[in-house]
Amino acid sequence: MLATFATGIGAVAGCVSSANERDRETIVRHYAVSTSTGNETVRIAVPKSVYQAAREATAAIPDALTAARNSTFLTDLVQRLTAAAATLHEALRAVRSFVDSIDYATDQESTGRTEYVRRPSETLVDGEGDCDDKAVLLAGLLSRPPFEYQTGLVFPPNHCATLAPLTALPAESLSAEPLTVTVDRTAFVYLESVAMVPAGHWAADYGEDPILASYTDFWHVHDVDSLLAAAQRAVTGNDISSLRAFV
Repeated sequence: MLATFATGIGAVAGCVSSANERDRETIVRHYAVSTSTGNETVRIAVPKSVYQAAREATAAIPDALTAARNSTFLTDLVQRLTAAAATLHEALRAVRSFVDSIDYATDQESTGRTEYVRRPSETLVDGEGDCDDKAVLLAGLLSRPPFEYQTGLVFPPNHCATLAPLTALPAESLSAEPLTVTVDRTAFVYLESVAMVPAGHWAADYGEDPILASYTDFWHVHDVDSLLAAAQRAVTGNDISSLRAFV
């Protein structure tokens, strides 16, 4: 499936511009993606029914991750992004770069809500998202071939990133000392969706904060004291909506 890689590094980088066209059954987005050899257009067709269902659904982390894993329309997108990749490392870099290139927008800026968790169909159609929206999308993409990873999400304070199993990731994709999170005796690697840093490395904007919790098929608490402190800050700051997104 992975053909000769034309650009040498497999990186999709730079800004993503998009155009929107609609027909009776699909919403089509065209992403103009800047690569090391120029611009390429990636066409994404999102079933209108999937997008509408996402807009009407409860915005919660477990539901969003389940939807991401089950979003079969993402298979075509992954194939388009990785078609020129010669190795799994290059394919992983291309997919991560695409997600990183999607415009970052806080929930307050883009939806008027304090906390809203987009499903992949919403992030791709809307053309923007915050850290949890992009982490959910990346988890969905890495659940499809050629990766087919068991994915999850991880939560430092005020942030969200993607998890993928350590043993499944190409060695050349990992940082020198990758940050791992152990869940049910499986070591997962922390993958940023908002910065193109090696797998297992923090984005500079967030620093090395404690890992509060993670979600794979169920919730796991990794730092009880820090989690309780974060929850208390949300309650005293009248930010209950940020807690509701996690259930």
